[in-house]
Amino acid sequence: MDMDELFGDGANLSRPPSKELHSRVDELRRGGCCQAIAWSNWGCIATIAADKAALELRNLRCHPENGTWGLSEPSTTPPFTQTMDGGPLKHLCWSPTGSDLAVIDSAGRITIVSLFSSLNKPAIHRTSQFDPADDLCGVVGCYWLNLAPYHISRPAFLNGPAVKEGSSYRYDAAQCPVLGPFHPTHGKSAFVCVTTNGLLRVLYPQTTTGKYQEVHTELESVVSSDDLITHAAICPDKSNTLLIAFATTSKQLRTVRALIDWGQQKTNEKGPSAPQPLNPSIKTRHVAVTSWLFDSPGESLNVSSLDSSMVQLSHLEFLPPCADASGRISPATIVAVRSHMPVSMSHYNQDVHTVVDRWEIREKPQTLHPAFEHLSSRRNSVGGSQPGPTVYLKKLECFTVNKIALAMQPINLGKVIFFAYSDSSVEYRDRASMAEIWTDPDLDRVWHLSQIGFSYTEDEPCLQVALSPSYCSLVQIRNDGKVKWKELEYHLGDIGSSMDDAQYSAVIAALALSCSTSVMRNVTYDDLLATAHKYAKPNFAYDWLVELSRILKAPVDYSEEQHFDVLIRNTTIQLCLCIQNSLGFRGEFNPRTFPGKFAWLVLQLRNIVVLVTMAANLSVPGGPNPNDKTSPLEDPEVINALAGSVRWILDLMAWLTDTLLTFPTTLPPNMDLKRIDGFTLPDLLSHLRATNTISLHLLLSSPTRGFLTAICRRLSHLDYIARRAMSYSSGPQNGKDPSTPQPANSISPDLRNAYLQIATLTTNTILRIKTIETLLGSLTALIKEAYKSCNPPLSGQIAERARNTLEIKMLFGGQFPDAFKMVIVELFKREGLLENVRDDIEPAKLFFADFTLLEVDEDAVSVARRKNAGLTMDCFRKAWLENPKKKLQHADSKDAEKDGANGGNANGRQVARWRRCARCAAVMEDMLSERRALQWLIMQQRRCFCSGYWDTLNPGQTVA
Repeated sequence: MDMDELFGDGANLSRPPSKELHSRVDELRRGGCCQAIAWSNWGCIATIAADKAALELRNLRCHPENGTWGLSEPSTTPPFTQTMDGGPLKHLCWSPTGSDLAVIDSAGRITIVSLFSSLNKPAIHRTSQFDPADDLCGVVGCYWLNLAPYHISRPAFLNGPAVKEGSSYRYDAAQCPVLGPFHPTHGKSAFVCVTTNGLLRVLYPQTTTGKYQEVHTELESVVSSDDLITHAAICPDKSNTLLIAFATTSKQLRTVRALIDWGQQKTNEKGPSAPQPLNPSIKTRHVAVTSWLFDSPGESLNVSSLDSSMVQLSHLEFLPPCADASGRISPATIVAVRSHMPVSMSHYNQDVHTVVDRWEIREKPQTLHPAFEHLSSRRNSVGGSQPGPTVYLKKLECFTVNKIALAMQPINLGKVIFFAYSDSSVEYRDRASMAEIWTDPDLDRVWHLSQIGFSYTEDEPCLQVALSPSYCSLVQIRNDGKVKWKELEYHLGDIGSSMDDAQYSAVIAALALSCSTSVMRNVTYDDLLATAHKYAKPNFAYDWLVELSRILKAPVDYSEEQHFDVLIRNTTIQLCLCIQNSLGFRGEFNPRTFPGKFAWLVLQLRNIVVLVTMAANLSVPGGPNPNDKTSPLEDPEVINALAGSVRWILDLMAWLTDTLLTFPTTLPPNMDLKRIDGFTLPDLLSHLRATNTISLHLLLSSPTRGFLTAICRRLSHLDYIARRAMSYSSGPQNGKDPSTPQPANSISPDLRNAYLQIATLTTNTILRIKTIETLLGSLTALIKEAYKSCNPPLSGQIAERARNTLEIKMLFGGQFPDAFKMVIVELFKREGLLENVRDDIEPAKLFFADFTLLEVDEDAVSVARRKNAGLTMDCFRKAWLENPKKKLQHADSKDAEKDGANGGNANGRQVARWRRCARCAAVMEDMLSERRALQWLIMQQRRCFCSGYWDTLNPGQTVA
């Protein structure tokens, strides 16, 4: 009989800890660095496989069938070693770049694996085969150096709290300096670790080769087993040095300051200079010592007066200095965790608890006795000099929790400490006081979803925990060894449906704060999208993005912009469109929402603009000499790859025109767009949303109109190059010696044929590029006049903020400005702008046009036809990929990997290997090319057009 059924729910009997938890706590006590799960800033979740010789890689991904979020299936790496000389794998630690992972075995041998373009496709960057297989070299503490800010004085930012003012929120922000030391190369980090025998090791990528090298020094002279280090922790300090705390078997807690000198000479050259090779050295200085068990290191150990489990550490952490809410600097703080467990399962008292001790690194000035001042003056030496301050460890008040702590992590610039416990519960504590916070909902001062009623379901006990980079979800290793992702959930009913509802507006504010801080920290926010997807209402994406744009001060007004380089580089627009696209996705063969469909098309349009621009303007290595450069537009494979994008754009222009020309026929009888008094803007927006018609927003929103104008100009340039290539003679044909000198105006037959595709597409297009470019130019002029005619006028730099507010609403699928009513009339009236476009096209061509390539037709017949075709769009080449056969999808994964290595399946047929975006479920073929220009262009697709990361699928698979 179940105990809860026997005594009732009110008994609240605590169950004894499981044997798995006993084993986990014993592992934590034996030494530091034994974390088998870690979540990277890119979103990759690495876990040590059951055999302790390989890794399993997972990530959050959006399922292409229905748009729901979940963990991907694990991708298992090959074993790092066949002999396991260093014992089983023990610890994982991601770098702040999000792409480098330190994998440490029991003997302290370190392998560093790196991600490049895929979350589940790592490559070994540093092998551990040259590290000694010695238990005394086991790693007990480690740390990756912070990334250097691109501007040395640029601080780290934290957005929050959101303070309620009337019916809206005011968003405050805080900042703090990024603490060094840093790797001299921007975007690079170095791995620092402490070993059992007292070595401080620094593994760093060399600036000239990129290969990892090592420098080390001795922290502590180990002469007996009492000097062995069991746990260590490292943190940066204000003086660009490292503070290191380590605990010994004799219960001592020692602190050391380390300085890394990279050995680079200072140059007086202005601007970028050639990278200098690194020749680092480490200098250390002992700072202070105490006992982590007693108030002073000289006290004797009386085992009989203490439980044996309380004289063993389970965690040691070092919190770097930070500023509290009042601006007061909290010094670096050492945190030691001891967990009490019953000695045996038969012990009468089965209670568990955790004791957390803290010590602050404090300084106090030293003063000289007056006699030394007299001695100094009598010897004619410089008087008045005082010795430097002494450093000591100030013991703070400890606290006890009636649970077993499994993990702790500072968040919010170190001001809040996150604790995770074995019963699946979590706590947030103030850094200075360690008082528990975010326990009572406060909708007037919002920091985090956990503070406004969201919580993790406490369903099953766990053994290990890793917090997401956005701090809004976590992953656990359960008692059965399985990995479980847990997201924050609202258990108190419905959140509401509009910004007038207090809970709804607080949720929007919390999501906006977490998302903006994640963006500023350059970490993934996919778990926020997953949470928002569950609670999304019709205007949820719009409300979220309006608040997010307020926090980020997003510039989206390009109504007076002539050059589009700034627009293309505006990643904030890409961020907002990505959120729109994600929340509007319901599955590959289900209609997207109005804002989702709009964002999906604009993101693809933007990506093509970027690709064509880079192909036209940049040079890549090529030719017989290493210093030779060539344009990607001189490579036929690049032109063939771009041909699909050209056709996609031409189809988009034709579909856009067709939708606008037929739109008046879909209007209700009481609505007439040809007269200024024939419609109201709210009614028009309601009809656009009801019919999922996004064409008008595409034309009237200045960023999207800018993308359309930019691609028209680039296609005109590409068309000019193609026609010019047609006028050239062909190069060497089959049977001719290619080394024979060719005329200066000749090109290769392959390049000529590639440009022939482009010329054919632009010649046979339904709508000439010049026609749509004229329409866009006329609209831009009308919109400028409309802004100018407002009262007060909204033209020029003075009214930029007001225009930006209006453009934000349009970009996110909201209301048109009142001044745009005349623009809409000019567009649809007789002899208006659209009539001029109609005169320039053949109606039959437009009527019978096939827009399948765009995947915008949402009627049941079109969707069924697309589904039955068994094809998936390659978002890079804009060409159809054949779906794998069903029987191959369910094949054994090892067989699939073997087939992939052979380049085909068992029947010898070539099988395309896919990449699928974890965020938007887009697909591109995972291909490698020996042609430098094409490979360079593929490298620009390291991330999806929505800025999400890729999952590389095994041959035959369609879902990660």
